[in-house]
Amino acid sequence: MVFSSSPQNPTLFKFYQNPANSKRYLHFRIIPTYFSLQRCEKSLFSSHSKLQTSNSPDSEETHFHRSRIINKGGISIYHNEGNLINVGFLKNPLYVIHVSSMEPIAGDYAENNPFSCNSMLHTSNSSDSEETQFHGSGIVNKGTIFRDPSGGDSIELGFSKNWSSVMDVSSMGTMIREYTEMGLFENAIGCYLEMLNFGFPVHKFSYFPCLIKAFAGLSNLRTAKQIHGHTLKIGVGNDIYIVNSLLAMYWKCSAVEDALHMFDTMSEWDSVSWSTMISGYNQSKQPKMALKIFIWMQESSVQMNRVAFLSSISSCTACRSLIHGRAIHGCIVKNGLDSDLSLANAIIDMYMKCGDQMNAVHVFKRVSMRSNIVTWNMMISGYVHNGFFVEALVLFHEMHVRGMGPDSSTVVGVLESCSHLSNLLVGRQIHSCIIIYGLQNDPRVETALLDMYCKSGDIETGMKLFEQSSNRNFVMWGAIIAGCANKFHATKALELFSKFNFEGGIADSKTVVSVLRVCSSLALRHKGMEIHAFSIKKELDFNVFVGGALTDMYAKCKDIGSAQKVLLRLPIRDVVSWNALITGYTQNDLANDALKAFCNMQTEHVRPNTVTIACILSVCSQLSVLVLCKQIHGYLIRNMLESNTLVNNSLIATYARCGDIDSSLRLFRLMRDKNEISWNSMLSGLGIHGRMDEVLALFDEMKVEGVIPNHITFTGILSACSHTGNSDEGWRHFRSMSEDYRILPEIEQYTCMVDLLGRAGHLDQAYDLIKHMPCKPDAFIWGSLLGSCKIHGNKVLAEQVADHIFELDSNIAAYHVLLSNIYEDFGKWDAVDRVRAAMKKMGLRKTPGCSWVVIDSKLHIFLASDRSHSHSSEIYAALEHLTQEIRDDGYTPQLHSVIIGHDEATEQSDFL
Repeated sequence: MVFSSSPQNPTLFKFYQNPANSKRYLHFRIIPTYFSLQRCEKSLFSSHSKLQTSNSPDSEETHFHRSRIINKGGISIYHNEGNLINVGFLKNPLYVIHVSSMEPIAGDYAENNPFSCNSMLHTSNSSDSEETQFHGSGIVNKGTIFRDPSGGDSIELGFSKNWSSVMDVSSMGTMIREYTEMGLFENAIGCYLEMLNFGFPVHKFSYFPCLIKAFAGLSNLRTAKQIHGHTLKIGVGNDIYIVNSLLAMYWKCSAVEDALHMFDTMSEWDSVSWSTMISGYNQSKQPKMALKIFIWMQESSVQMNRVAFLSSISSCTACRSLIHGRAIHGCIVKNGLDSDLSLANAIIDMYMKCGDQMNAVHVFKRVSMRSNIVTWNMMISGYVHNGFFVEALVLFHEMHVRGMGPDSSTVVGVLESCSHLSNLLVGRQIHSCIIIYGLQNDPRVETALLDMYCKSGDIETGMKLFEQSSNRNFVMWGAIIAGCANKFHATKALELFSKFNFEGGIADSKTVVSVLRVCSSLALRHKGMEIHAFSIKKELDFNVFVGGALTDMYAKCKDIGSAQKVLLRLPIRDVVSWNALITGYTQNDLANDALKAFCNMQTEHVRPNTVTIACILSVCSQLSVLVLCKQIHGYLIRNMLESNTLVNNSLIATYARCGDIDSSLRLFRLMRDKNEISWNSMLSGLGIHGRMDEVLALFDEMKVEGVIPNHITFTGILSACSHTGNSDEGWRHFRSMSEDYRILPEIEQYTCMVDLLGRAGHLDQAYDLIKHMPCKPDAFIWGSLLGSCKIHGNKVLAEQVADHIFELDSNIAAYHVLLSNIYEDFGKWDAVDRVRAAMKKMGLRKTPGCSWVVIDSKLHIFLASDRSHSHSSEIYAALEHLTQEIRDDGYTPQLHSVIIGHDEATEQSDFL
């Protein structure tokens, strides 16, 4: 479709049409001369206006407005089919139009709406000026109209008495700058190309930095190199301002090598050059290189500026370099910029992310009286990041007292604190504040509220929020599924996940991990396999977090083979994935495999963390291998992990279980940061070794230090009493739990007391204690009493106890064997046959015992009659030699409680 100007000026140009929506566009832009619009109340036309006209079947003529145009300046644009579109200037009660050096234009007021139903004028105010000016990119005397230089989907209209006076370099520069600021980079570049077409003296062009910024906005390296070459060709490529702009452009295009070459070839470097390099490396996620550039900048004679400091502080935050951060903070103070609020906010964020809360608080107090919401948010998010959730809530309260209203980031941070603290009361109060400040419809706030209610145990309110929300995106779905992913609402989490998939939701890795945790906690292997298949279908199975969760799920479902396969298929195996496999081996009593996995993990250069070490120390405890425990301890010292409290607690327990209680005590005394777990581990270790006096002394010391005893503390004390047979001391501490410390005994403490009374021969007291327990006894506590019945030969009580055990769980083979042995002790062979027949009928077999030994750092495990070892011949020969020496010393094995059917000679041979 073609339009022409007036008959006196027959220049033709295209009226561009957008094929996507079949709309045509007329575009109006600004030139700062000749035409001005005095605004009375608001501007109809701002710096950029777009008139959209549609091909409406109802009206062939689209009227822009009705008014008379200035002397000899009227322009009529004709449709090629003869339909007239009048173009002019509107005069109504709000707008009066003037022309420079002319009388005001006389015009008619617009009738009704100056725009028809088929046209819409979009305006934007990018200037605070009271005067909004109009221009055209190519208008000459008597209304000659030129095409749009950008070659886009618009034309440019304007009026001018003198082409050269309007279309100067400055005017085009203004257009380029405005286009660039609005993000219309192609239009900005189009204006410059038109300048070249008209032969403008571009070597005098002062807006090159804006033009280069437009090229940078395209993020296209090819076009970036074109403008670079153009600046060199016209002789402006050595200007420092232009060169700095080119440098920033290369960083924007992610062209690191080109940026480095540009920087190296610069004739001089100013503060902007250095700052651009620091910012560029930060954008490229190379904060350490950014810090090197900052150090080189310090060594040069260039004056440090605010941007350089901001960028370098961001580098310290990114690479968690507290040493460099403190040094740069010192430089900022030295340069007198510490009062800058933006710098202060960046410094607070850096200190918080690096774990230095004390200095962060110091900086915050210095600027708190003139701080803004960003400053407070930095402090609150910093506290949350470092686990100081109570402090975050206190700071939020102080912020509220000062009358500073929160924003979305603020409430998200404090709601996260409530989630970690499971503080439902405070969470509800913050919910009220959210409603007061009108933040309840923000998707981030809704998700944080949902997470808080779920993690605080109020799933019902969380579900209500979820159902009422209009922003139910995949993040909210993930939050509600994760909130229900615990042992109390696990089934609900699985239902929600199924519903989410049914509604076409796109699950992310976090949601899949949450559902896999449900399967792990409930040992739902079949459901876990379904989620595994889903993750493969959605191409999430190679995600390191999903892979770790799958490994953990299979391990906890006792499918170690599948857990191994999942781990080995992962392209990247991180420490979490390895920990899941090692934990699975440990939980399934595969200590040797756990040690092999620990070695393989280090072979792949994956650094173990405290969780890994705790798992391996648990393996050492299972095996009771002191040498291995000492090796792990040495590894911790070499890798500077020995100061970690969690690791030290595990070491104390492991040394005790491996028989080296003195090393446990020595390590305990050397610890600087002891928590209640440290004290309980030491008490339990001393209890295992029957060192009753030291247990009581340590318990008194614990109370002096202000450590409050808990259930585990008394379990250790009662265990010590049991190992020493001190029933009086045991009763005293058992009663002290509720009388002195208001701690109600649980099943673990009752089990210790039953074991204590059973060992001391007080079987009736133990039986009465079980019968009067406030909690329901389990098979384990009855089994403890059954073992005592065998020791003390109480068949009658043993039968009663066995009835209770089999009523709770009849599938535990060990208790059937124990009852059978009791009958054998009394010669009740019919009862023995009955027990053995019941076991056979139920398919129960007692797991064979095993023994092990570590030789030359290698673990050797043996089962009864096992000949699978490569040196079994030599081993059995040595065993026969030892057996003969036993016989020579006159030892005769006791043959009661043996399997029926052996003759005496065979029995003596088997049991020597």
